[in-house]
Amino acid sequence: MLGIDLTKPIIYQHASLRYFKPGEHHIDRFCTDDVLLLVFDGVLRFTEDCEACAVGAGEYYIQRHDTVQTGETESDVPRYLYVHFYADWTEHAVLPRRGRFDVAALWPQMEALDRTAHAQTSYLTPATQFFAILEALLPQSDAPTLADRTAAYLNEHFKTAVTLEDLCEAFHFSKNHVVNSFKAQFGVTPIAYVNDLRLRYAEHLLEATSESTEAVAEAAGFRQYSHFYRLFCRKNGMAPAAWRAQKRIRP
Repeated sequence: MLGIDLTKPIIYQHASLRYFKPGEHHIDRFCTDDVLLLVFDGVLRFTEDCEACAVGAGEYYIQRHDTVQTGETESDVPRYLYVHFYADWTEHAVLPRRGRFDVAALWPQMEALDRTAHAQTSYLTPATQFFAILEALLPQSDAPTLADRTAAYLNEHFKTAVTLEDLCEAFHFSKNHVVNSFKAQFGVTPIAYVNDLRLRYAEHLLEATSESTEAVAEAAGFRQYSHFYRLFCRKNGMAPAAWRAQKRIRP
């Protein structure tokens, strides 16, 4: 199946929301860019190298670079996001050139990309949002999600001073995308998740060792004892030393 090769570099160009008026046609052009079309209302009609194409609400389509596109047939008042970019194509597609998407789920990212594409921001901001949209369009499989990979990373590194910047560097996504995707799947932020891992490990150390509460906090990944103490008391309703004593007097 022909589509975008996501193993090769992809160059983001620009993006915008587009609302057709009644009776409007797709423009006639020879387009040197690839163009992602995300239609959320109406039907967009055009021909690409003389092949007729109609893209309805909830469908995406990728127009291939160096093709002739014409609007011979009137479109049905479509509303859509278009993104110009450049990529390699392959017959063994990682992202098929056509498919469906959840409009409600993807709309916040589409709207955000339109907003930043028209603002005085760095290239990185809209480009990162575009890559997040591409990821959302990937066919569902048993492959781990970004949230799954983030959770695995946190489980491995929670004893160290892991930060949101570390997660962004590890997975090449913005802070907002890392946090939002994680919270959507696990119901908490990555920071809340890692703090819970640290607290549970601290509870294990308090019960199984005679280390001081300060040493336990440090071994569990907390860099400030006051932070550990506050979170521990909030979770357990008592100080770490009192919790340890209570555990040890139980039969």
